[in-house]
Amino acid sequence: MNSGSVTSSHDPRADASAVAEGLRVTGRDRRPVFGSAFLAGATALLVGGGTVAGGFAAAWDLFLQARRSAESSIDYEESYTAYIGQWDGLVKVAMWVYALLFLVAIVSVAWLLTAQAVTVRHARERADAASGTLTLRALWRRCRPHFGAALRIQLLTLGAALVPGAAGLLVLAAVDREMVPGVVWPTYHEPATVQFLLVGRTLPVVIWAFGLVLLSRLSLATAVRVADDSSATAAMRRSWTLTRTARLRTTGVFLLCSAAVTAVFIVLKWLGTYVAHWAGLLMLATTDDNVWVTGVLVVITPVAVALVLLPLVLAPVGVVLACLRERLDDGAGRADAPSGRRPGVAASG
Repeated sequence: MNSGSVTSSHDPRADASAVAEGLRVTGRDRRPVFGSAFLAGATALLVGGGTVAGGFAAAWDLFLQARRSAESSIDYEESYTAYIGQWDGLVKVAMWVYALLFLVAIVSVAWLLTAQAVTVRHARERADAASGTLTLRALWRRCRPHFGAALRIQLLTLGAALVPGAAGLLVLAAVDREMVPGVVWPTYHEPATVQFLLVGRTLPVVIWAFGLVLLSRLSLATAVRVADDSSATAAMRRSWTLTRTARLRTTGVFLLCSAAVTAVFIVLKWLGTYVAHWAGLLMLATTDDNVWVTGVLVVITPVAVALVLLPLVLAPVGVVLACLRERLDDGAGRADAPSGRRPGVAASG
């Protein structure tokens, strides 16, 4: 992948060529690409699985109480609601589990984007100087200097994306509580008004769409960090600058990658239902037919299977984003040192 083949950021074919180049790099360097994905998936399985198992252990007494309460109600022919007396405790356990799993997800994404940016950089070095094959050991060694900054980039990007996300939810909450004058939530007897469709439906979607555009503008920051050895904030500023003249193409590539990830997630979740079936049977056999704990396990297993296998598609997406950065950066025609590089520090790798 040489600089002569790089399309200018003003070329309308830049988005398609970046995707094609990313797929070619994924095919040529499939060992580091999918090796890093396998490492992320295995880590997610071990750490995430241990976290979920710890959550079940912490909530075990609550599940037993739910069973005793339900059986007692059945014996006395009384109506009952599942988990009615244990709901608050289960929610507290779930919140801790979600927080830890979210941390695992952030670390996994930071690792995947860093590894794919290093892989793309190695592909260019190989084309320019005939460098050797990138092994997993060499990949890890080249990723380590960038991983801390990549993790900070993910946290800062997440914080930036939470602003429009929370704003959209606040609009829905304000409409639901009838805090917006003239806007009333529709009922069975009162259909949706124009004001509700504009404020209660269109406005949140527009705010969330702005959040997606924001994510797309910052999606190249990790690749910038690997290429320029810049700080996290400087990499995010550079990503914003690179995508300024290619907003539509950057957003298009980002949405295409997001659609691919979503489609694969749906398929993997469907396949996970088969795993959930056998996991449920095993849980019933080991808990003396406790359907209250088994029901929770069956619900979360398909999602867990999909998330553990999702790095296999996130890795090629990271390659595409790194290739897009290469093309936009070369198209920008920088003659001086990249902004944000720390004086006296050479590029890693």
